[in-house]
Amino acid sequence: MENNKTGKYLKYAIGEIVLVVIGILIAVQINNWNEHRKNIKLVNTYKRNLIENLVKDSLNINRTLITINEDLKEIEDFEHRVSKSNAPFDTILQIARYEYEFKLYVLLDFENETYQILNSTGNLALFSPSFISELNALYNLQEVALQAANKTTDNYIRSLTNYSRKYPFSFRNNLIQNGTVAAKKIWNNISLSNHATEFNSLIITKSDNYRLSLLSLPKIQDRINQLLETLRE
Repeated sequence: MENNKTGKYLKYAIGEIVLVVIGILIAVQINNWNEHRKNIKLVNTYKRNLIENLVKDSLNINRTLITINEDLKEIEDFEHRVSKSNAPFDTILQIARYEYEFKLYVLLDFENETYQILNSTGNLALFSPSFISELNALYNLQEVALQAANKTTDNYIRSLTNYSRKYPFSFRNNLIQNGTVAAKKIWNNISLSNHATEFNSLIITKSDNYRLSLLSLPKIQDRINQLLETLRE
């Protein structure tokens, strides 16, 4: 100040401040760029995993729908035979003992590991709002379908359990298999009319399960196809 150099010092100080600010801005920009690059890499990883999950779901749905339609076609053939038979109770007995497939074909799970990870980590926010909305809509639809499938499957299991208490049929871990002496004695002493109504109830319960699957699975399949198209763009 004594040498009238205050202006120079102020300029020097301002210059230092400007340089520090510029350095900070550059560091922030570099950090943002690195974070952006990491996020892009992370999003691409999630996209690959989502595609893998969705493709598996799509294949499983296709297989399930094919099997359901084949089983329903067989049930329709049974119905036609019974309606045209002169001895319908005997025809139902023949179908139940030797032809009917007691297994129920249903899809009780979906590949949602990646979606769960995205939700639990908060990384779902890395995607666009429109994509998040589509993804949430798919998994909400899947959840509703699973709840309905579990309920109707439980109903079928109860019907099958009640049926098995009265009538022997070929199933794994079944002590009384068709063709054995024990099975023949049981079948020879049943009421054909009672058996017909109880077997018909079993068919109805299976058909209800399939009806719900045929309503829900194609809708889920359409959603999956839309998401796969978006992810592959």
